[in-house]
Amino acid sequence: MQRVKNTIAILTVLVVSLTAQGQNTPLSIGISMGGSNYLGEIGGKFDPRASLLDADIITTSPAFGGFLRYAANDHVRVSGEINYVHIRQADKNAEDPARQARNLNFRNRMVEFGFRTDFTLVNFGQSSYPRNFSRPGKMSLKLFAFTGVYGVLHNPQAQITDDPNNEWEDRWYDLRPLRTEGQVEEYAALIAAIPMGFGLEFGLGKGWIFGVEGSWRATFTDYLDDISGMYANPDFLSPLAEAISSQSNASVLAAINDPAAGNLGNHNYSEGGTYRGNPETNDSYGTIQFTMTRVIDTRTSFERALDHIARKR
Repeated sequence: MQRVKNTIAILTVLVVSLTAQGQNTPLSIGISMGGSNYLGEIGGKFDPRASLLDADIITTSPAFGGFLRYAANDHVRVSGEINYVHIRQADKNAEDPARQARNLNFRNRMVEFGFRTDFTLVNFGQSSYPRNFSRPGKMSLKLFAFTGVYGVLHNPQAQITDDPNNEWEDRWYDLRPLRTEGQVEEYAALIAAIPMGFGLEFGLGKGWIFGVEGSWRATFTDYLDDISGMYANPDFLSPLAEAISSQSNASVLAAINDPAAGNLGNHNYSEGGTYRGNPETNDSYGTIQFTMTRVIDTRTSFERALDHIARKR
């Protein structure tokens, strides 16, 4: 009888040990919330805007989303994500007098969807991803880098601020169908973006993880703000497109009172061609977000019972 009891005890310990190794609970679900900003042709400090330091803090706008993550092992995990990101800017916020004189503005409310991969750089207090159910009170700290690919649905809009005759409604107008730079075809509403960034996570125990992430998106378009090339010939634009595409005026120039702002002819169509934007660089944008993640307990009821036994031993 004693031999039978010993055999059962050994088998129980073996099963519990093997089951504990499978309690990786690799799935998690979470939400993110924070702010977003952009670098492009509108606003900013000075032209060209080559540095993240040129991002204008006063135009930071909301960004939020959700994700589902799978941890392949302790070092690599993959996420499926969907995010709402709002970016906006106006030349009146610029430090460059020429941009102030141009007097353009935009907003773009975008939806991102896609995948990203996280790579663990530093991991303290947790030898495996994340066994918070078998050790409910255990704390952890993780530093990681990530990249991936997003599809981005975007729709730039602008307001008309130069309207001396009160011809237009005071509202936001969709820019893509207006072809404000005389494009033959509308630019794409769906673009690709590459996110790159770093994150820090704090395991709070009992399956909860709090984090903060900073990410920048390189895009394959120069039209997040509807500006890329030259002023179009107004003869080939609709009245609305003409009113939106060139909003410099004498009163704006007089208010700036800076020779660097140029004259009205520097900010309108001319037969020789006048640049409205910088076609040599694409637009980009980024986010700083806080995340809250819940580890999904993928164990069976049998595995949970064995885990309960293991923690009591």
